[in-house]
Amino acid sequence: MRRNPARIGLLSGRGTMTDTDLTIVIPVFNAVAHLDDLNETIRSIPGLRIQAIYVDDGSTDGSDARIRNLALDCADTLALFQPVNAGAGQARNLGWNHARGRYVLFFDADDRLHGDVIAPTIARMDAEPDLDVAVLAYRSERQDIAHSTGMLPKDSAAFEALLKGAPDACGSPEDFARLLVVTNYPWNKIMRTARYRQTGLRFGATRVNNDILGHWHALMYPRRILLSRAEICTHVVHPGGSNLTNQQGVLRLQMFDALDELYDLLLSEPDLRRQYAHFFWGFVLTLYKWARDKIAPEARSRYNRRMDDLIARIDLVDFARMRNGRAPGVASELSDILLNR
Repeated sequence: MRRNPARIGLLSGRGTMTDTDLTIVIPVFNAVAHLDDLNETIRSIPGLRIQAIYVDDGSTDGSDARIRNLALDCADTLALFQPVNAGAGQARNLGWNHARGRYVLFFDADDRLHGDVIAPTIARMDAEPDLDVAVLAYRSERQDIAHSTGMLPKDSAAFEALLKGAPDACGSPEDFARLLVVTNYPWNKIMRTARYRQTGLRFGATRVNNDILGHWHALMYPRRILLSRAEICTHVVHPGGSNLTNQQGVLRLQMFDALDELYDLLLSEPDLRRQYAHFFWGFVLTLYKWARDKIAPEARSRYNRRMDDLIARIDLVDFARMRNGRAPGVASELSDILLNR
């Protein structure tokens, strides 16, 4: 069946959704080999009614046909279609628009979900109704070397510093502000739908780094956060695939669009900007230095100009606060970048 490229298609399963506990939103791009295993895992999670929303992002490998069939086979499955490959962020936003669960999890089609931790996490959030987001641990796996590890070292260090040896901990966004600068994965957070409808959660419109906006939104706007060392998934990096790690060309320049989009949000919320500006600019530096040596040679001058343009947006009062005590090292590095051009 040919889809009209001028519109987004939708196919739902039979019946209607009522009393749904969790919606899992899954962007899909050429992931047909992973869909059946993921769907089986979702449907085997005990004790919860789960709506699965698969959003095809212009696949060419038959993924679109497979999610159509999954939706036809199960009333709690929805298949959505973007006519062209627009990026996982826009796919997540489309799925989010149709989410009916009391909670929502944004997952990736080619990662492995650890379903056994989900029901206990939701039970905890039900028992403490001001816990608006649960942030869980994960494992990483590189398929090119068949090697599985725990979290990235900097993420593990942040978890350990906040958990202090406990299996979990609860706190305010201010208490757990360090989480803002862990890797901005979307799939290790279970979020209370009503809260994030109210706060206007969305993901970025860029092809890469589109999870930055959603990550920061998820962590700046909850009333309280549950942090847990329970592992919710194994994140799989495929050699030569479309993971951000594998993007080295001009496309990576879109990371500055993603950072601008987040900074626009902070500028629109002065209290949040004042509270978290030093975390934002520290994150900018980390991302800039991480990508700098990976950028393609033909894009390097543009890359540096985009960084200069972003730094030029800094609020001078925020800069003074950083220089005078909040983050003097960050302020110094930002100055050095501009002075050494």
